[in-house]
Amino acid sequence: MIFVKSALLYGIEDLRVVEIDRPSVGPEDILIKVKACAVCPTNVRYYRSKGHEEMSFPINHGHEYAGDVVEVGEEIKDFRVGDRVVGVSLGGFAEYALFSGEIARKYGLACLKIPQGTTYEEATFTEPVADCIHAVMDQAQVKLGDKVTVIGAGPMGLQQMMLARLSGAVVYVSETMETRLKYAEDFGADRVIDASKENPVEAVKGLTKGEGVDAVLVTIGHPAAINQGLQMAKRRGRVVIFGGAPTGTTMPLDPNIIHYGEIILTGSSGVGGRVELFSMALDIISSKKIPVAKLVTHRFPLEQIQRAYEATENKVGLKVMVIPP
Repeated sequence: MIFVKSALLYGIEDLRVVEIDRPSVGPEDILIKVKACAVCPTNVRYYRSKGHEEMSFPINHGHEYAGDVVEVGEEIKDFRVGDRVVGVSLGGFAEYALFSGEIARKYGLACLKIPQGTTYEEATFTEPVADCIHAVMDQAQVKLGDKVTVIGAGPMGLQQMMLARLSGAVVYVSETMETRLKYAEDFGADRVIDASKENPVEAVKGLTKGEGVDAVLVTIGHPAAINQGLQMAKRRGRVVIFGGAPTGTTMPLDPNIIHYGEIILTGSSGVGGRVELFSMALDIISSKKIPVAKLVTHRFPLEQIQRAYEATENKVGLKVMVIPP
């Protein structure tokens, strides 16, 4: 029997690094030696509360991981031992992650080979970039020549900003943190708006000669940010709620903004069932069209995953990586 380390959430705010049996491989499974697993803000939200759905404890919430194939099931034909892969599934906060073909089919997950010249850390961005493609292209329907506002310059907001600019849009970024405003500038925002010093709605209206923008991507799950987004949108503009809010959140809403402005208010969750976006995302990452490697600011060993969560929750830097032994 071989014991390996895994970070398991046993309950709210009960995250432990423990030793478990190395996962056994079924006919449709792929066992991956994890090289890097990124921390998603959703990980922290589930750590602090149950999020928007019930969970069965204990659970390993790492879902942005990459590593090497060390064993494959007898029915696996497209992967072999030694392949470098990215897994879009749970289990990544561990020495070894088991990618289940059965679960992948059920929930629309993916395991992809990492192209040559792409690092493990870059590959961990496959799922978040795919989520951002869905938000920008499907939900916000950004196109060449559009004007777009991204509210929030965290890792996801910056990826959406870069994807929108890649589509030919002019992008404004609204943020309150000085460090993240600087990140937005460095990553190519056409204009940054310091929402701690100026009214972001008035700033956007001024930049668009009173018209508003074609689309707003709200990456912060806060009622005030959503309301700002509604006021920034032009007539028949689109407002996308991307950032998840704490369970039970409610908000005041002026329906006349939507009614008279014919505003389209929608959400964006994951890839919206479009599994093919994972491959598209990995292609974009591998082509270096958006420099995701520069988003990584902190790395912690698996044994210090609590510190990795704290850095993410406190918005220290941008993307945080957990590196197994």
